[in-house]
Amino acid sequence: MPTVQQLQQFIRFGLETLGERNAHHDFEALSLAVARRRIASNLLPATGPVSAGGDQGRDGESYFTQLSREAPEASAFARLASDETIVLACTVQRRNVAGKIRNDIASICSTGTRVHRIAYFTVASVPVSTRHDLQEAARTGFQVALDVFDSLWLAKELAEPDLFHLAESYLQVPSEFAPAPDSTDSHPEWYLNARSRWREQEEFTGQLGEFATLRRALRHATFHAEARADLADWLHWARRMLQVAEPDSVRPRLHYEIAVAHLRGLGDLTPADPLVQDFFDQVLNGNDMGLLQDAQVLLNYVYGAWAGHETALTAEDQDRWAALLGARIRSLLDEDPGVNRRASLHALAAHLALRIRPVGQPANYRPEPAGDRAEPPPYYLTAEDIGPLDPHLFTVTDLPEAMEHLQQLCDLLPEAQTFPVTSIANTFDMVAPLLTAHTAYPQVREALDEAVERAEGGVARARKSRNRALQFLRAELPLEALGEVHSMKISTWSGDTLPWALQALLMAGRLYSLLRLPLAAKQCALAVCTVAGSSQDAALAPYIARGLLRAADCDYQAGNLLSSAALSEYAITAQGRFADDPWDEEEHPDFHTLVIDSSMALLAARQFRPHLVPALTDVHARTGLDALIEPQLEGVDEVARSETEWMQMAARSGCGRPFADAGPRRTYHWAAGGATWQVECENTRHAVLACERFVAAAQILIAELAPFDPLLQPAHIRIDVQLSTPAREPRQLPDNSISRWRVYLEPWSDETDAHAPEYLADLAAPLTEILMTESLLPQEQFLQKVRRAFEQGLNHKLIAGRGYDDLADLLPDDYYRQLFSLEPSPVEEAFPFRATAHQALGLPHTPGPGYDEASATAAVRRRYEALPLAHYTMRRLAAFPPFQATALVLRAEGWRDWHILTAVINIVINHRFFLETIDDSAMNRQEIIHRAAALRRPETQDDPMPPNDAFTSDALKRALATSTLSTLQILGLEHHRQTPNFPALFELLGARYAYWTLDVPHENFLAPN
Repeated sequence: MPTVQQLQQFIRFGLETLGERNAHHDFEALSLAVARRRIASNLLPATGPVSAGGDQGRDGESYFTQLSREAPEASAFARLASDETIVLACTVQRRNVAGKIRNDIASICSTGTRVHRIAYFTVASVPVSTRHDLQEAARTGFQVALDVFDSLWLAKELAEPDLFHLAESYLQVPSEFAPAPDSTDSHPEWYLNARSRWREQEEFTGQLGEFATLRRALRHATFHAEARADLADWLHWARRMLQVAEPDSVRPRLHYEIAVAHLRGLGDLTPADPLVQDFFDQVLNGNDMGLLQDAQVLLNYVYGAWAGHETALTAEDQDRWAALLGARIRSLLDEDPGVNRRASLHALAAHLALRIRPVGQPANYRPEPAGDRAEPPPYYLTAEDIGPLDPHLFTVTDLPEAMEHLQQLCDLLPEAQTFPVTSIANTFDMVAPLLTAHTAYPQVREALDEAVERAEGGVARARKSRNRALQFLRAELPLEALGEVHSMKISTWSGDTLPWALQALLMAGRLYSLLRLPLAAKQCALAVCTVAGSSQDAALAPYIARGLLRAADCDYQAGNLLSSAALSEYAITAQGRFADDPWDEEEHPDFHTLVIDSSMALLAARQFRPHLVPALTDVHARTGLDALIEPQLEGVDEVARSETEWMQMAARSGCGRPFADAGPRRTYHWAAGGATWQVECENTRHAVLACERFVAAAQILIAELAPFDPLLQPAHIRIDVQLSTPAREPRQLPDNSISRWRVYLEPWSDETDAHAPEYLADLAAPLTEILMTESLLPQEQFLQKVRRAFEQGLNHKLIAGRGYDDLADLLPDDYYRQLFSLEPSPVEEAFPFRATAHQALGLPHTPGPGYDEASATAAVRRRYEALPLAHYTMRRLAAFPPFQATALVLRAEGWRDWHILTAVINIVINHRFFLETIDDSAMNRQEIIHRAAALRRPETQDDPMPPNDAFTSDALKRALATSTLSTLQILGLEHHRQTPNFPALFELLGARYAYWTLDVPHENFLAPN
């Protein structure tokens, strides 16, 4: 086979023969074909023979060009092209080529369209210095850029596989000189055969069979970068076929394919705009479901092109076409078609309503064009194209309409067994973050997943759950992602799909860790190694190591640094036994995490708990971790931190208190639901296992309830877990500053059945009581949310195959005794530890249940209208300088005037009540309430008034605090705790009910008279 150099030499020979033969037309056609592949695909031949000058020196001219986006992978030269008007000129003259070029430049620039760049082709070779002189003359004399492509450049390009056919056609280069064909790795054999056949094809039939062959190759060149250099040829052949295409079945489909190829392949729909208009004009009155579906897809493409300023089509065009398509769908549904066609129409209508749009923008909103862009812009097609779908930034065109059609489709799916559900299911998955707020989302998701499973099997269903989870994660919605992962686990929890279930458990564990719920994550991790260890499938053995590695990390995140080290010994043993290349930290990121955790634990011990260092270094020495840890700590010891600083770092990162497992008591800290949690127990084996069972369940339940907005108070909840046989009811302990509980749990025994209803009830009942007490929702509303969580599979989330104690009982009694005997932290009580919640589980700042701005505004207005209840007292206080100073301070702290007025009125009425009931201590509760209500009357001058010193800052704050309970009643909320936590109530009312921001115009009753 000839070498590349031999081929280039033969091509240069062929170019010279063109000059000898004076073959102007052949060279013009050859230059135009090369320019379309290497410069711009939209060059058109000029209208006048070269020798006659009828083309004003122009052998080709672009009607629009966007070279920075056209096939950027084709060659380095193509990436240099600009978005300017280009003129092609060529000559076969071999003498005085420079003079010929100068004359043609003058001719080109003297008439016709304004020119930005000239691409000049010549069969002669042009020295570099001559080329530079010509470029300078063009730039200074005519303000035009000049590129000269001589025989050397042409020979090099025509020797490339994708252009060699031009050398064969125009230069009579023998086939034996053909370069090696593209490898089948970059071009499949069918494509190479199709390309060769179409290059030789002269006539077109325009029938469906021929169209199908061209469509396959055109799409391949459109969507595969390695074939993008061929796209200009395929578009040329498609337009030629369009001239003879069968009008009803082929022509609209060709319109569609050409438009998509221009947009997706070349980054510009503009050249195909007329075809798009013709397409919609033809198909929107038809009955062809395939073409109607193409119309919906093309609408998405047009919107992407319009938003990216890649088309001259307008927003009005799109609105008109969408309205016509929607009307056509409704018309066809009104004809009461068969079940399969009806299902197709509902799916099409859902697709139409699920088009993505920006939030808070008018319908015709169009972003400004981007600056320099090396690649075509995204076009709203796939998850990868559109990126994260943040519901705060994006929405769908018509969510109620979409969900209505999806529900009707799902009702038809059991009967329409052959309906191809994949397309609408994929769209549903892609936009899931924008749909999850709709109440029908779970039912639609379940129905679509069931249909996919019927058609493709359990793995396909699991894959869809995973894809939705990833979409939610991209949109920073980890709670929604968690729900999808649990669905993935349930659909694969047996047989050949068990590896998918283990992957789901690992994903769930990572999500719980991300949400800073480490004991929930640990339960998932331990379930992975337990299920894998009990399986007869040796291929699952590596999951044992992965589960143990994750469990050790969860203990580290929980603050149990010593327990984490003990678990790491088991994990490393399993890693060495079951993993390939076990100590490669890049290959095994969980092992890398264990090395980092172990290093940080040792550093912490060295800096503030040195007596714990031997317990860690002994494990490191036995496992060989010491060789990996010491390099991590080189130089780090120089930055010394106190225990308080380490605790602050742990709290900020959402971890538990460091070395929380050292000493007679073990403590678990986390934050979720707007509250901070502290659960503690005796540091003994059975007590720790029972306590962790409770904590894991609490973390799982809170994560499940969070999307339902349980309205928990942002308080600190401290729970003392004690063992009891049998378990007893939880007790709420009096405390105004924090929420304090004592929970009694039954220890695990060999007779315990984790799948018995009693076990689940004993696990969920105390948690439900605590959360219901901490919630401000009416009890029935709260219980409805709990029932909804169970309906969505809470039971299988609380129990991961086996009971928690059974999964986690890995360390012996002796180890717990060693931990029990250690000295506890001396700063634990001096520095109250409060973990920090993940943003998804923090205190929400969205309007709370029952909040309505108009009603809240009216309530504030009524507060001001209550001024007569303390009119004379307020007049007196307004003239009292110490009260004026107090009011100014309270205003600076965020108080509104109605807060001050409410507090004053409460003090006044309480004073009246005290004076009227001082001698009547036998009143019952109902009498007290009735008497207090009767005292809420306008104040008179004769009423006894509280002294001025009754209105101190502290007194006003206490009075306003007590008023929050009536505020809750006005909002339809209920307070269930024995002792109110007023700071928590103030914080929640401010975050969810505009308590500290809402105000109305009012009389300035604080001004001195």
